[in-house]
Parts: sequence; structure tokens; C-alpha cells
Amino acid sequence: MLKEIELEAKGDDKHIRAALRDGFFLVRNTVPDSLLDEAYAQLGAFFELPAGVKADCRIPGTNGQSGYLPPLVEKGEKGRAPDWKELFHWGAPLPAAHPLRERYPARYPQPYFPDHLVPGMSDTLGELHARTARFQLAVVRRLAGALGATPGYFEEMLTDGPVVNRATWYPPMAQAPSADHIWMVEHQDFDLITALPRATAAGLEVRMDGEWTPVVVPEGYAVLNVGMVLERLTGGLARAALHRVVASPDQEGGRLSLVQFCHPTPWTVLAPLRSCTAGGEPDRYPALTAHDLFQRTMYRINRLEQP
Repeated sequence: MLKEIELEAKGDDKHIRAALRDGFFLVRNTVPDSLLDEAYAQLGAFFELPAGVKADCRIPGTNGQSGYLPPLVEKGEKGRAPDWKELFHWGAPLPAAHPLRERYPARYPQPYFPDHLVPGMSDTLGELHARTARFQLAVVRRLAGALGATPGYFEEMLTDGPVVNRATWYPPMAQAPSADHIWMVEHQDFDLITALPRATAAGLEVRMDGEWTPVVVPEGYAVLNVGMVLERLTGGLARAALHRVVASPDQEGGRLSLVQFCHPTPWTVLAPLRSCTAGGEPDRYPALTAHDLFQRTMYRINRLEQP
């Protein structure tokens, strides 16, 4: 059973820390259901387009962080068969002269919206990005206080960060190239936190107490999960839990999901919070930048494009 974190509640820091150790927790979502419905309808229409049409929506030089990515590209770090899924990414642009965009151009691609294929897609997905980002900022402010930091500690590293949204279409497993493929192999996210509102079908599972546990998102809620960045910043107090997406043997249809990854600015140094490392516990992680962690992980999952 996932723990719930209430954004407006006072105190209860022990409960929040326990939820962070689980790696997955629930928060009441502030993004309207009507907006999620509209986004799912438009993204569903996009993924139904012919493969050749969608292929024209792939944006080179972005490591798949903008536009379309076909199936059988991304794989888990354990070298298993590529995931049986298709992706569409988007975010918010930075000004051309912004130092982050000049220094890390691949992390700040111009968002691409195929409005000529699905009219109104840019307006809907742009609003969804903004509302979900505000929701996640409220969450990290609550987490910061429970971890002994100032409320704006995480918010500062997310300001102008490459926060990116992902729509994932998992085609029916009957169409997979072989029995070796699954929707998404077990993995950890490599951001600060990830927001996952309800999907169109079951399939998400998290590893808890040595068991794979199905994740059910109640109506009006979102699941939040801890990424590698938060694990490193807390010296391991928060846990980037393993999770995967699998179809049940009797599941005939596909699955469409939406997530938003909260990536800090690439120049952020991931040094542990002093409040989380007190008490003489040994250090677990060397300091590195958020960009270094991103590059290393993208390489391991076959998503790092060559210059």
C-alpha cells in the first residue's frame, strides 16, 4: 500500500521520510481530469498514425527529449531486449541566449508539436506541462521541509531545469517482435522526482520488500516516485525504487501513460544534504553534476546520440 503525502498538512516529517524510503507515494493531483482526458485523446490520435508519418516527427540531436521516438530503441541497463513502447517528449523552451541553453543545447531542445497532424496539440500539451510543473514544485517544497532543508531548496535547482514530459504508448503485446520483449524493463528514474497521473490501463509495478507490487492510482491522485538525483541528494535516505511496466497474460489491448520528469539544471552539483548525512553514517555517493548523471544513464539505456 503506497503512503499518501498531504501537501497542506503540517508536521508528520517522519511519515514523509518513510514514504521517500519506499520510493513511491501518492499525492492528490491538482491537474484537472478534463485536461488529462484531452491530452490522452490527442496523444492517442497521434500514436494511431502510420509509422512513417510518426517517423517524420523524430527530432535529431535531442537524445529523444523532444518529439517522437519509435519502438525498440530504449533498453534497460541490464542489456535485455529493447522495450516494446513508443515515446513522445516535450517541455518548455528557454530563450535562445539563456546560458543553460547555450552550454547544454541537447538538454534544451525546442519543443515540437505536430499540430498539422493533431490540431490543438501544442495548446493542450503546453498547458499540461505548466500545470504539472506547478504541482511538482508544490511537492518538492513539502519534501524539502521534511528533509530539513529550506522550502525552496529543490525549487531553485528546478528553476529553468530541463523538466520534460513523456507520453508512452505500449502497443499490444501480441504485436511484439518476440516473447523476449516486455513493455518496459525494470529501471530507476534518474531525475529528482517523477509525477505519474492515471494511465489508460494497468501495468505499472514497483519493487517493494522484494516483491513486485502493482501500482493503482486512485481517482484524483498522482503517483510520485523518487529518482536517482533525490537519492544522491539525501545520501540514500530517499530510494530510487525499481519499477517496470508489464502486461498481464490475459491483457489484449495497449496502454497509454503520461509522466513528467523533474530534472534539475545540468550545472547543479549533487552533493548530499547535511541534514540527511548527520550521525556518522558513511558517505554513499561521490559528488557529480546533474548533467554527468544524465549523460551516464542515457548512455546505459541506449539513448545517447553520437555527435
